[in-house]
Amino acid sequence: MGFNIKNFKNNQSGVVLIMSLMILLVMIISVIALSRVIVGEVKMTRNSDNSIIAFYAAESGVEKALYYLKLGRENTNFTDFIALEGTESFMDNERNFSFTTATTTSDYFEAFDISTSSPATAQIILPGGLVPTGLEAQLSGSYNIKWSIDDCLAGGHASDRLEVSATSLYKESSILKSDTQQVTGVCGCEGGGDTCVEIDNSSITADKFYYFTFRPLNNTVTYLKLTPDNKYPGEANIEVVGNYRQSSHTINVKVNTVAPASNIFSYVLFSDDELSKGF
Repeated sequence: MGFNIKNFKNNQSGVVLIMSLMILLVMIISVIALSRVIVGEVKMTRNSDNSIIAFYAAESGVEKALYYLKLGRENTNFTDFIALEGTESFMDNERNFSFTTATTTSDYFEAFDISTSSPATAQIILPGGLVPTGLEAQLSGSYNIKWSIDDCLAGGHASDRLEVSATSLYKESSILKSDTQQVTGVCGCEGGGDTCVEIDNSSITADKFYYFTFRPLNNTVTYLKLTPDNKYPGEANIEVVGNYRQSSHTINVKVNTVAPASNIFSYVLFSDDELSKGF
């Protein structure tokens, strides 16, 4: 049986078309995949830009809250500041910010890296002993202090001491008086770690207003947490959510409620006052 070139050519007809369709299909799939990657990158870039705008919208809300807090300090009335909670402000059709939290009280006070030369102070009163409107929460009954020292056992700090001074202001016959009580805690390395034995005290009363001073007598206290049995009426807590298109950003700021503030409009970035800020 001989080889028929004509039949072979007929049998191979259409192969070029099939190969061309396969190559075209591969190219289409490649283009679609590349397009999806490009579109994804564009969306990520756009979302990043929107998130930055949402962040600055939230910053605007923080500045507004701090401005009202400053007015509250000046007028000894924090009613307008507290009224911000739950409100929303529109900057334009797409940008806005809302206050999820605007309070003058906190569940606790905490401080870090307290040295023997720089004691920590939890201030909860105005100079003069006046309690501003809006600061109705009072310390009453008792308080608890948790504190820690690095290398408590290894560093031989088990006997390190922490001096806690609670100064109260009160009025008798329109005369402002003060009284200071001191409690000294010994570390003790509770549980074999760096956490010291907690300090509990029940000598404070509801008809006085206090501020606390925490002074390490030996070495640096790395962490301290004061928890009263009622709210701690000395730390303003502000949480603002900024929105822009589909992006949102949350900023939380904690600052002393009644301590003097620096220039409020540069407060977030350049304040001389102690401020804790989270995202």
